[in-house]
Formats: sequence, structure tokens, C-alpha cells
Amino acid sequence: MISAVEYRVVYDAAQLPFPAWPVALVGLAVALAGVGLGAYLRRRDVVSAAARTVVTSAIIFGVSWSLLVGGGLYAQHGQLRSALAERSYVAVEGVVYDSPQGTPKDVDGKSWVVESGKTAHWYRYDSSPLVVGYRRSAPGTGGLHDGAHVRIADVGGRIARLEVEE
Repeated sequence: MISAVEYRVVYDAAQLPFPAWPVALVGLAVALAGVGLGAYLRRRDVVSAAARTVVTSAIIFGVSWSLLVGGGLYAQHGQLRSALAERSYVAVEGVVYDSPQGTPKDVDGKSWVVESGKTAHWYRYDSSPLVVGYRRSAPGTGGLHDGAHVRIADVGGRIARLEVEE
């Protein structure tokens, strides 16, 4: 008798409204700090050019960061969600190798691979909050381990959904 293989969902972009909100929040915090500093300096009658420059810079930087970086991450995450909804992704099913042999010359060794038949799908280790989709910071992290059997929804090299065999 062949037993049914069960998979556990480790990451699903469709289930996350906007995972990079803390990144956008940093910009808003800087902008609010600029507004607060400006109000404080105005009450103290501090009108120097340096003080105005600092306040204006904080407000402009904070708002720009939130709109450009936060908005960019939101748009990229939206692309992953749309691809899942439209089923317009590459389905990858195979075995994880944390320390693959024969790393391509353009990869500096900070990558992991899913071997799917005769095809190898390479993914980079990355812990940056400025990356959308599933990410791993090092071997053995992110709910995966060497030799794990996985199913991946790959959207342009980004992992929109990751399932691990139980």
C-alpha cells in the first residue's frame, strides 16, 4: 500500500497581508521624530538653519523611506500573492541540499539548492527584511534541513509558498 505524502506549509505569501510592515514603520517613526523635534524646537524659539535642516531631512527621509521602500516591498509581495492566486508560478518539488557541491561560479557559496529531477533550483541565504518571499538565513534554519523533501511555488526566483514533507 502506498501511503499518502503529507506536506506542512512553512511559508505562504497569500496568507500574509504585508510582512514588511516593520520596515515601512521605521520610516514613519523617523518622520514623526522629525515632526516632534520641529515642534519642540519651535516652542523653544530655536530657528537656526541647522535645526531646520535636521527636522526637514528627518521628515523627508522618513516619508520617502515609507513610501519608496515600504511601498516597493508591498508591491513585490503583492506580485507573489497574485502569482499564487493566478497559479502563474513554477512548481518545484525536490530535495533540499544546504551545502551543495559544484556551486556555480557566480554564486559565492551562500546558497542552498532544491534538486528536482535533473534540475537544480538555487536560492540564496538571506536574512534581510528588504527581501520578499520566504527566506533562510543559514543552513538548518527556516523550517528546513538538509535532505528535506519540499514543494515550492517559485515566482521569478522568489519563494511564494513552501511546503515541507512531514
